Amino acid sequence: MALVARWVEVARASRAIPAADARLRNSIAPLIAIEANTFALREIAAIPEHERMHARDLAELSIRNAAGELDRIWRGEEWPDELFEACAAAERALRNAIYAGLEELVVVGDTPLEVAGIDLGFDEADASTHRGSLAAMPPGSIAMPGEPVAWWCGRAAPVTSDPRLARREAAAPLQVYRALDERGRFESDLLASIEDDLAPGLPMLTPLLLDGHRIGRFLHSADAWLAMQRAALDGRAGIPVERRDAPELR
Repeated sequence: MALVARWVEVARASRAIPAADARLRNSIAPLIAIEANTFALREIAAIPEHERMHARDLAELSIRNAAGELDRIWRGEEWPDELFEACAAAERALRNAIYAGLEELVVVGDTPLEVAGIDLGFDEADASTHRGSLAAMPPGSIAMPGEPVAWWCGRAAPVTSDPRLARREAAAPLQVYRALDERGRFESDLLASIEDDLAPGLPMLTPLLLDGHRIGRFLHSADAWLAMQRAALDGRAGIPVERRDAPELR
């Protein structure tokens, strides 16, 4: 209802636009189209999973067409701020829609966890397993309490029997950045959105799939990676973890 009220407000305001300013009047319809699709993308998790990709594609096409119309209307002139903001919000919604239905496996309890025995259902050589989006800590990683060891959407959940891992819904995909000192020892972890521009440390989650496309792989064997992790902890049980709030999917 809030969105309908917003469109009614926009339509009413358009009546007050002087007839001589045809650009503003002509911008109302594409603006409403962009905002309507932005709203629909924010609700995309409510539709069946098998329909989401098609819904995203339709929304993207509609947004691109409306933005193209605005570009035609305002060619050679500076856009009003409201039009820029609407297009920026639509771009964010399109990116976030890729992660509709996101879930994660998180370390519960008070002690670090050596990542092992998780069946991701992913084989880089088997195209039939390349569905949805997936990121995971490589086997042999040492994860701190509260950290995700994997997140996914659009595919089956990883399988684990470890009671220290809890499956839960996630608002946004996170990365775990591990800071190292000058000697290569672990200092602390930062949980932050993958949308963050900064990468303050070693990224612990490896992106494996994005919307069905293979984008990464684990680089070390589990034993070799675990040995490196233990050496970098230098006898400590764990390290501090800071969480930077992820941006809301607004």
